Amino acid sequence: MDILELRIAGYKIIRSFPILFFVFLLLPSQKATAVGGISNSKVIVPSAETVPFKRFEIEPFFGLVFIDDSDTTIGFEGGTRFTLGVLNDLEIGTNLGYLSVEDSDVIRTESNFGNIAFGMKYRFIDQGQQFPFSLAYQGGITVPTSTSDDKWIFEPFGLILTKDFSESFSMDADVVLALVENESVGFVADIGFGYFIRPWLQPVIEAGFSFEDPDGEESISVLNVTAGFTSPVNEMLTIIIGVTPDVYTRNTDNEILISAAFTFLF
Repeated sequence: MDILELRIAGYKIIRSFPILFFVFLLLPSQKATAVGGISNSKVIVPSAETVPFKRFEIEPFFGLVFIDDSDTTIGFEGGTRFTLGVLNDLEIGTNLGYLSVEDSDVIRTESNFGNIAFGMKYRFIDQGQQFPFSLAYQGGITVPTSTSDDKWIFEPFGLILTKDFSESFSMDADVVLALVENESVGFVADIGFGYFIRPWLQPVIEAGFSFEDPDGEESISVLNVTAGFTSPVNEMLTIIIGVTPDVYTRNTDNEILISAAFTFLF
């Protein structure tokens, strides 16, 4: 990217501040989870784009978590996302977590079946001559099939905003209302920027914030950042790699997540 492109990109970010301001007004993040089963654009942040009609994605994903606690806890999760384009602007899908492993200094290694999440995405505004951005609804539910400590999570309402500044430079942002079992209420919001420096390589930078207010307990807040990339190898395969450290937590432990996913479009 040369100096002129950098200046143009910076100018476009400034012009998008009203959109960003709108998004962060809704922030009241990954303890309360984001919607599962829907396609994404960057590492974690989803986009308003949907899987094409009558096509589907299969995405094996893996995550290695290091928890900054006194017990030196390490976790590993593996699963697969299945997403189907049922209409031109509507997709439905599921995340099937088939492995959840935890190990620490105080417990032996425990392996469990992962959680199952169902989600949908409906794009009702498409960027074009009439609109300067795309907007989509998202919603879902997470079924606690991993351990007895996990909770049912309902996500009845969420929005995804996508802004393409050029063919190479884009922004995605989302916010989700989460209702956690036992009367907890939470919000998850993310924002991410990506720039294709090559047709096959998009470096990505993201930020996420989550808030959960358990009934009768102190609220939980998490602010994290993500650095990574997506690599569209061809029309069929996209590789996604990211590192997500917590930069601020309240009433919960800091975590570092290393994630990888392989998206296949059929």
